[in-house]
Amino acid sequence: MTDTQVVAEWYNQNAALEHNRLNACRLEFSVSLRVIDQCLGQLRQRSDQPLKILDLGGGTGRYGKPMLLPMINLSEASIASPAAMSVELARKGHSVTLADISRSELELAKSFAVESGVTLDAIVEADARTIQVHPKEEDPRSVFTTSTYDLILCQGPMYHLLAESERTDVLCACASMLRANGILAVAFVTQYAHLRDIAQRDPSRLATEFDSFYREYLASGRYTRNPSMESYHTNAEDVRRLFRKVDGLLRTHDSFGLALSRIVACEGFLGGGLAGKLGDLSPDVYEHWVDVVMQCAEDETLLGNADHLLAIAERR
Repeated sequence: MTDTQVVAEWYNQNAALEHNRLNACRLEFSVSLRVIDQCLGQLRQRSDQPLKILDLGGGTGRYGKPMLLPMINLSEASIASPAAMSVELARKGHSVTLADISRSELELAKSFAVESGVTLDAIVEADARTIQVHPKEEDPRSVFTTSTYDLILCQGPMYHLLAESERTDVLCACASMLRANGILAVAFVTQYAHLRDIAQRDPSRLATEFDSFYREYLASGRYTRNPSMESYHTNAEDVRRLFRKVDGLLRTHDSFGLALSRIVACEGFLGGGLAGKLGDLSPDVYEHWVDVVMQCAEDETLLGNADHLLAIAERR
């Protein structure tokens, strides 16, 4: 089981790290934003009413501004401020709740919302593993209620949950909080990302630590080598298997399921740092690269090239 106190403490001490990481990992950020924008467009086609959105594990709310602006320059979006997602969605009239395990990251998000002159529905400190979902009438003050949200972003928890039961519990909770035909976006880190990293930085480590660590890591995806952080890494087939299991659990106990519709390679064919120089390009030139990567981001043969996967599922 995951020691989420270790995870929370790490993010409390490094509150700005993920925000800055996405500046450096510009392509991952841009592709993810485009996919989320597509989800919002799909939801807006069904209703012209403001959307209810939950950003679970959203940290400082780094995914933001471009999701509401169809003509936004995604290059400019890569320097969005903390809580930009929640702030911009709220500014556009959507009802937004931000939840995260890190108090420090939520404080950054809260400050930015105040500075921007918008009010979020709620900013909640919560461990995704221990969320208890109830009907609204049973707990009117809770933000974790059944059939409440049109869109849920879960772009952090799966990076750290070591036990499959924890991952299925979180996804089942998210599904129960979605309205009918609501959309869930879930981010994962791939094992290939770590293997590519050590192949470049410390290639002998795989052999010298194979019996003591990597044999188990390759089988389970549990990356516990760093005592200050617990992480989980996966691959596309295991993501599919996870969603099949969640769908089966939901249909056994509830009147709905969770159907996986897409898996997107967030770096396309440019994982392992190959996109590093794209950040130096002018916006127009950079956007051409994003266009090309988007054309093949769901190519089954390229999913293993990505460092991050974004899975899109719908409650049905």
